[in-house]
Amino acid sequence: MSTLSEPADFQLPELKIPILVQLGLTYRCNLKCSHCYALYRRDRNEFTFDELRKLTQDLYAAGAAAVVYSHGENMIRRDFHDVAALFRDLHFYQTLMLNGYYVRQPADAQRLVDAGINRCMISIDSVDPEVHDRVRGKAGAFDTAMRAADLLLDTSMDTVGFSSTIDRHNYDDIEGIVQLALDRGVHAISFMQNRYNLRDIFDRALWRRYEEVCAEIYEIMLRYRGRLDIYTHDPFMLTLLDQRLDDNAARDAFIGANLCNVGTSMVSIDPVGNVTGCNFISEAVGNLREEPFAVIWDRLVDKYSDTRQPPTGACSGCGVLSACMGGCKAFHYIGKYDERCGETRFGERHPHGLPVAAVEQIVPDRPAGAFLGMPRVGVRPPTAGA
Repeated sequence: MSTLSEPADFQLPELKIPILVQLGLTYRCNLKCSHCYALYRRDRNEFTFDELRKLTQDLYAAGAAAVVYSHGENMIRRDFHDVAALFRDLHFYQTLMLNGYYVRQPADAQRLVDAGINRCMISIDSVDPEVHDRVRGKAGAFDTAMRAADLLLDTSMDTVGFSSTIDRHNYDDIEGIVQLALDRGVHAISFMQNRYNLRDIFDRALWRRYEEVCAEIYEIMLRYRGRLDIYTHDPFMLTLLDQRLDDNAARDAFIGANLCNVGTSMVSIDPVGNVTGCNFISEAVGNLREEPFAVIWDRLVDKYSDTRQPPTGACSGCGVLSACMGGCKAFHYIGKYDERCGETRFGERHPHGLPVAAVEQIVPDRPAGAFLGMPRVGVRPPTAGA
């Protein structure tokens, strides 16, 4: 019997490569979402196409293999498909976050496939169209997103999914969103708690409710693995990991999808060249119009190194530190730990310093399946002279 991997096995990798790049081609958007971090960062001094051509080469040389288009509604740029083709030709795995307004006809969906987009994640915040439209700031946004999903599903695209920003407006709607995904036939859902990017904004009164939501999402993952890929991208999910996720490949994918990989395998680049740890962190460590990417990457790694600066503050002595390593770095504004923690930790029923109760082991009541949470990166061609 093989030994199952644990979160601690994945911590503090010696080799740090910017495998995943969160890239914004624009901050522009046709919606005004209530949770959007980009509304107040809009700047039209965007990368030119020639700058982006050079950037693709620099990222490839640094070892990058996957790109996620984020920040604004990237399809607003008229040259979006040409940019995507640059990454396609270097065999990057490409994920597009979109609201659906620029996928109106079958030809629009097929054009994304031809440009090398491997995965499209469409914003869906509720099964109630009125709630979704209110959060997204525009009437008809829900119906537009559903139409785009259907059009993309009719193509050969690898993955079509929903991207759901979760908060108090839809904590009670998780099961409904999952059912909508199953009914619609999409392949994946991303559930991500709002990252507010401001100090003392997360309402700690919500903490126990959010803990219940995470537990619900974990149970749903187990129930539907093999049928629906579910991502959360929250290190706290690792405190819920138990022996029911008993397949090593599925377990590794779950751990890999929920570790905070800022400064180890991920970097964010905004439309005007600012480089940050992720697109929810506002503090830039450099700008590509002023310095080479490799120089800025080394500085970012040093800044967010958990090897050199382990999590401190409330993390000291915490019983689940080996799983979450301080949580989400986008919340690191007080010391070096996730600001949402406060006086109690996720997975614990007692304040710091008190014994942690043993976790109850639940007997599996459903067959095991496959969980495919990580992007499937394509095989690269050999370099010249290899």
